[in-house]
Amino acid sequence: MADRVIWNYLEELPEQEAAWREWQSGLSGWHRFNTFYTHYLRVEGRRVKLLNCPSPCEQGYPRQVIENSPSNIVAVCPQNQADPIQLKFRDILIYALRRDIFHQALCVSLRINYSADRRKEHANVWHLGDYSGTEVYLTYKTSTLTDTISSLYLSQQKPFILLVPTVKNIPPEIQQFFAKNNSILLSMADELRLQPDGSFKPLRSIAECMKLYHQPCPQRYQSKILPIEAYKILFYSKS
Repeated sequence: MADRVIWNYLEELPEQEAAWREWQSGLSGWHRFNTFYTHYLRVEGRRVKLLNCPSPCEQGYPRQVIENSPSNIVAVCPQNQADPIQLKFRDILIYALRRDIFHQALCVSLRINYSADRRKEHANVWHLGDYSGTEVYLTYKTSTLTDTISSLYLSQQKPFILLVPTVKNIPPEIQQFFAKNNSILLSMADELRLQPDGSFKPLRSIAECMKLYHQPCPQRYQSKILPIEAYKILFYSKS
């Protein structure tokens, strides 16, 4: 589906911010880009010094941004392997995701009770609120998901819901851990579509996801602590 491009892109951005030119390049051709930008991006007042190089070459060095004047800005190859790229001033301005507004919209679409306490309780994780008493979290950084769910599970000792941009890089062992511990790993790429008014339309409700996850499991673990440690060992042994 076309909306997958935004979830893939957010997963690749460490702080969910980038130069305007890179937002445009990364989401090129996405029919909802203007809607997304209008509702969920803000200009930060900062400018980048480096841009990803669009020219294919073996080195892959980022382009250096040189501001000769507000109307004369270029991105040059540090190895002189490609011609300079002429830029507009807006191209080098940093735009960031308006996380509070974005997270509120996600909560409305999924009927999550949005929490006024929006602190990051764990590294790379945002607490969104709760759904029928089950705590709901969100992370964009799936590369550290093993440590993330270990921290969440060991601190709570009860099921939780974790929203992630995609599950493309998540090993089966982690997905099995969620299923066996009555927790839910919800892929936003699979479950949410951006609408013309800026809202998100869920393909399934969280209740429907719960029914799927809560099917009887003949090999359910009894321990509350050992399963995630076992999965961590299994995951890192494969890395």
